[in-house]
Amino acid sequence: MLHARQAEERWVLRGKRQGSSVFAVTAERKNDREKEMTKWLTACACLLLLVAIAAGQAGSKMAKPVAKPATRINVTGTWSSNLPGGPDLRLFQEGDLVWGTDHLSQGGVRGLWTEGRLELVYTDSVVDQNNPGCGPHTVLVVKSKGTASRLEGTGFDLASGKTQAKYLTRNTPDPGADFAYPYDQELKRCGQLFTWELAFESDSDKLMGSDWRVLAAVADLMKKEPALKIRIAGHTDSMGDAAHNQDLSLRRAEAVKKTLVDKYTADVSRITTKGWGAEQPLVDNATEEGRAVNRRVEILMAH
Repeated sequence: MLHARQAEERWVLRGKRQGSSVFAVTAERKNDREKEMTKWLTACACLLLLVAIAAGQAGSKMAKPVAKPATRINVTGTWSSNLPGGPDLRLFQEGDLVWGTDHLSQGGVRGLWTEGRLELVYTDSVVDQNNPGCGPHTVLVVKSKGTASRLEGTGFDLASGKTQAKYLTRNTPDPGADFAYPYDQELKRCGQLFTWELAFESDSDKLMGSDWRVLAAVADLMKKEPALKIRIAGHTDSMGDAAHNQDLSLRRAEAVKKTLVDKYTADVSRITTKGWGAEQPLVDNATEEGRAVNRRVEILMAH
């Protein structure tokens, strides 16, 4: 009887121990499953967050599309225009540089493709050999509208400050006899050169390009006329801080001076510089085209 009771107690004790062990194992497995589930949920939450961030960035980019610059068109040829006097123009282009004259060889036109925009300045009488003079300047800015046969833009009359829609319509792709623009003659007749042919990197005094005909012509003129002195004046638009603009305009003027001296061996002692910032706008700064006109370097005959 005693042996039977002891055996029963041992059996119960063993059962309790086994039950405790089974319970402990089950609890441990449950904890492991909960940990795995927590990790999985955390990973899913992180993935969803990354997807949401990426979608937000894509939506932001779609909301603010970047405007494509105008395609540069080779404008070599003859063009009719509604510039003052309605002259037909003979235009030549090499790279981004554009120059030419009207069909009467009286007015001159020159400019540059830069940042997808063509800036041309037409000066009446500046190349006329019979009646030399320096007529009014008209600046044409072609920003985005244009085809191989027609260019449209905004014209700025620098004498009156008025603006007007302007166009050029190509007549033929052949401009006729070659024509070398007389930069030196314009400087002497007008007393100054607006050099939109000189383009700078944005908010920088670094000149774009490697050779500049207008500067070569000015340096040659200085060598021919030892008494000639020039002043280089930098100008900006009205965007940004006034002190920064003044400093930038001066640095750009200094960069042009350095190029004249270092590359074209002009006499440094006869060149002075001035930075005007936004103090002397040619036209209203209210439009992108107007600001493009006001960003410039001028070369003036010093007295």
